[in-house]
Amino acid sequence: MFVVAGSGHGKLGRSLAKELGAEVCGVINRRFADGERYVRLLENVKGSRVIVVQNTFPDDNVVEMLLLLDAAREAGAKEIRAVIPYMGYSRQERTFRDGEAISSRAIGAAIGSMCDSVYTISIHAPKVLDFFGVPSQDISGTRAAAEYLQKNGVDLIVAPDEGARKRCEEAAEILNVDCHVMSKNRIDDRNVEITMGDLNPKGMNVVILDDIISTGGTIATSAKMLKEGGAASVSAVCTHGLFIEDAANRLRICDELMCSDSIESVHTRYSVSSVIAEALK
Repeated sequence: MFVVAGSGHGKLGRSLAKELGAEVCGVINRRFADGERYVRLLENVKGSRVIVVQNTFPDDNVVEMLLLLDAAREAGAKEIRAVIPYMGYSRQERTFRDGEAISSRAIGAAIGSMCDSVYTISIHAPKVLDFFGVPSQDISGTRAAAEYLQKNGVDLIVAPDEGARKRCEEAAEILNVDCHVMSKNRIDDRNVEITMGDLNPKGMNVVILDDIISTGGTIATSAKMLKEGGAASVSAVCTHGLFIEDAANRLRICDELMCSDSIESVHTRYSVSSVIAEALK
């Protein structure tokens, strides 16, 4: 068995290979003078099971994923599994206006046509799994986050909205603490109205948990309210830390930002390699 890691997942690829007892397949991954991507697998994977690990965010990574899958197939791999730690375009699983593309369907279909199975991590819209056209499974990254938080002295898990309830309740159960769900009303694509309800966070070490932190608006607003309510500390934890635009500065209200290695960054604190390996075994 070989693990082929895309350009953004060297560390996660090595961790996953170690968990699985697999070999890491070296890759030449570069660009031609005109900017087009070139990949080449450096190991003989003919007749072997191959796991390709690559995000579909940002856009360049989609092309890289397709080339890596095609290289494995061209080299005669017996079985090809695609692991997508962060499935870009997963928030575009339906149309909102006439004439729009269902972006996750277009990308999912292309990936699924080149592999035998697909694994995603805490995908935003589970409906996307149907677009791959091959056996697909979403792996919860919540357990990895909760296990990391066990050493942090957490008193309360807060879901920033109703959509995060299930994963936050899962984490709260592992940590044996309470879970509270904030009420969110989205004003537009950048502004939200948050209410805390009857929660009294005074003196508590609070963790706001979500699958994705993008612009950070919802988390920042929630953190400000919790701090004003007397919380001793407020940290933000997510599986996928995009931190786009001015998110890092906006989230300075939080005592700490923590994310997994689904997208490696300065805020990466824990790995999802163990939960991926468990699903792949």
